[in-house]
Amino acid sequence: MLVLFLGLEVSKDTLKIAEKLGIALDSDGFAQIGCTSPTCTSIPGIFVCGGFSGPKDIPQSVTAASAASSQCAALLKNSRHTLTHEKSYPEERSVSEEPPRVGVFVCHCGVNIGSVIDVPAVRDYAKTLPGVVYAADNMFTCSQDTQQLIRDIIRDQGLNRVVVAACSPRTHEALFQETMREAGLNGYLLEFTNIRDQAAWVHKETPRQATQKAKDLVRMAVSKACLSTPIEPLRLEMVHSALVIGGGIAGMNAALNLADQGFKTYLIEKNAQLGGSALKVRETWKGEEVSAYLSDRI
Repeated sequence: MLVLFLGLEVSKDTLKIAEKLGIALDSDGFAQIGCTSPTCTSIPGIFVCGGFSGPKDIPQSVTAASAASSQCAALLKNSRHTLTHEKSYPEERSVSEEPPRVGVFVCHCGVNIGSVIDVPAVRDYAKTLPGVVYAADNMFTCSQDTQQLIRDIIRDQGLNRVVVAACSPRTHEALFQETMREAGLNGYLLEFTNIRDQAAWVHKETPRQATQKAKDLVRMAVSKACLSTPIEPLRLEMVHSALVIGGGIAGMNAALNLADQGFKTYLIEKNAQLGGSALKVRETWKGEEVSAYLSDRI
């Protein structure tokens, strides 16, 4: 068996920061931490995650980052929501009695779409579709300037439906729904069609066919938009409490952290005693007494 191992050491810049902050280091130059508090440094309020606490793979780094952020949240619980403001929207315009007035916005997306698809041709085609009263193409439809332009056009042209032909709705649909609400329309009167992933990217070697497919996608989106109706999102009251299942070390720490953040927390354990597998361990590999650690939490 051959094992190839790549060594890991702390960067010089990180060591300089540790020295300035007074963070204790171990003999290998990593942050000095305990087995029972792997994200706590020697300085209260300064937490560590990732490679500074020792060699780690990606899942361990992500877990440590989540733990460190949770501990920060507990320290900041009294400041929660003190700087937040509820956003207000104009009164939503009723469009139930209006015939469809659809606005189509086709995005070049820089070169992502425009280098393959004939965007002006798609725009001109959209103008011929039933229900469309306005069509335009934009270099970056998701930009702040274009968002303001769309809001102005919705008001000036009396649009009551909007079709955006651009990139992925997974990343951008919520942005355009927000724009609709800011213009006084229900966010669900938006249709978002993905001519980047479904046309430009998959048919980049055949621009003419990609352009035709983009036209087809826009036509389908316009047809659907003409039939769309406003939807009122279902709103449920949120209960600010948490349920943790399992009373081992992880479960207890999770429950205590949530409680420290100010949330009412319920901890469920099927056995009569908390502690889990830690009840069978005398001390950690660093010599820390496990029973004393448990007694502070039970």
